[in-house]
Amino acid sequence: MKIIYTRGNRTETLASLSTLRKILNRFVAHRVFYEVSSRNKRGHEFFSAKNVFVVGSIEIVNRDYLTITIFDAHNATHSIEILNPATMRIYDEMPGKGFAVSFISESEGGVESRCYLRDEGEEGDGDMHRTALEKITLPQLFEYLEEITNTDLVK
Repeated sequence: MKIIYTRGNRTETLASLSTLRKILNRFVAHRVFYEVSSRNKRGHEFFSAKNVFVVGSIEIVNRDYLTITIFDAHNATHSIEILNPATMRIYDEMPGKGFAVSFISESEGGVESRCYLRDEGEEGDGDMHRTALEKITLPQLFEYLEEITNTDLVK
């Protein structure tokens, strides 16, 4: 896999999986905006999916081909899997914009698949953070209400 750094416009070959792990671990415990898309060389888009989630963990495996799986911290059924990317572009030249990467794969037929990830800040930052009350389950809420309204405790 080729790595392209936009700052300094330099290109390197991926040295090791631990290097890739260090780069991608910047996203763990952070809110991440992602866009997964596919288009042909003329720019006609086949599909595009966008979402924001908190990264729980990242798994990198290189058996027959490189597989990168990014797991959602708050939804076990949601993950992004990037299969055998040819290029990873690292966007870190704009200090206020946040760290971002994109993985690009091309087929012989001229179809390009892309996965773009942008750091939106730590989980506790901004409006996306849920309050403690929003995190508790309904049964926990009823237990709490029962405890504070129990007349035997108030004397």
